[in-house]
Amino acid sequence: MDTLGTRPAPPPPTWLRPYDPADSPGPIPSVVERFRRRRRDEPEPPTEAEREAARYTVVLVPPDAAEALGDDRGEVGLHLFCDDDWDHQPAHLDDAAKMIGEACGEPVVLTEHHSDLTYWTAHVREGV
Repeated sequence: MDTLGTRPAPPPPTWLRPYDPADSPGPIPSVVERFRRRRRDEPEPPTEAEREAARYTVVLVPPDAAEALGDDRGEVGLHLFCDDDWDHQPAHLDDAAKMIGEACGEPVVLTEHHSDLTYWTAHVREGV
């Protein structure tokens, strides 16, 4: 009812609904950082696909390193890690790039690095 009690109150606008966790896209770590106005010389924050791709590392594991990594089965070759966890064992770098691209929803490129082992980090392909 309206304030006079003569007719029903209009429904609230569709954008003004009560909070429902099922409708939430997920947590935003910092609302201020995500939505603050940026100066022109500041880099854009990474996209969701860029953040997802950055979680992956492909490592070339030779036989002596398999033992050092604690792999009692001695599995050698390429190992795909997501964060710090073993995720998959792709046969080729092309397979690894395809798996990572499917996980982040965009094509990726792999950049080679050398440390005690050779490894590759994933980045979203520019200009696609």
